[in-house]
Amino acid sequence: MSYIDKARELGEALSQTPELQGLKAAETAIMADPQTREAFSEYQEKERNLVTAQMISKVVPEKESLALLDLKVRLMNKYPLIKTYFVQQQNYEKLMAMVNLTLTTAMHGLPSASDLPIPEELKGMAQQILDKISGGNPMEKMQVTPDMVKNLKIPPLTQK
Repeated sequence: MSYIDKARELGEALSQTPELQGLKAAETAIMADPQTREAFSEYQEKERNLVTAQMISKVVPEKESLALLDLKVRLMNKYPLIKTYFVQQQNYEKLMAMVNLTLTTAMHGLPSASDLPIPEELKGMAQQILDKISGGNPMEKMQVTPDMVKNLKIPPLTQK
C-alpha cells in the first residue's frame, strides 16, 4: 500500500473522530442562526485580513492582533454557539497536533523528555505524551544534537 493510500485512510479515520464531528456540528449550528452567522462572518473576515497582512508583510501590528482577540472574546461571551465552536476547534487542533507529533516521531524517532529543552516541571507531562505516541512499544530514539537544542526558539515560561 502506498503512502498516499495510507494518508487517505488516515483522513477517513480522522473524519470520524468526535473532535472533527464536534467542530462540524458547531459550524452547522452557527450557520443555522442568522445573527450568530453574521457575527461569526465578521470575525472570520477580520481574521483573514490579519493572516493576509501577516503573509504579505510578515509582521502584524500588535494592535490588530489584540483587536481580533478582543473581538473573539466578546463574541464568545455574547454567542454561546460561537463559544462552542472555538472550544471544538481547540479540541480538533489538539488532535491534529498529536497526529502530527506521532507522524514526526514515526519518521525521525522518539526523543526522551529529558532531551527536550523544556522546563523541568513539564518533563513528566511531556514523557507521558511521548509514551502515548509510542503506544507502549519501544521506538528508535531521536538523536538530539547540541546544535539542534541551541537553535530552538522557545518562549519563556511565565509565572502567574
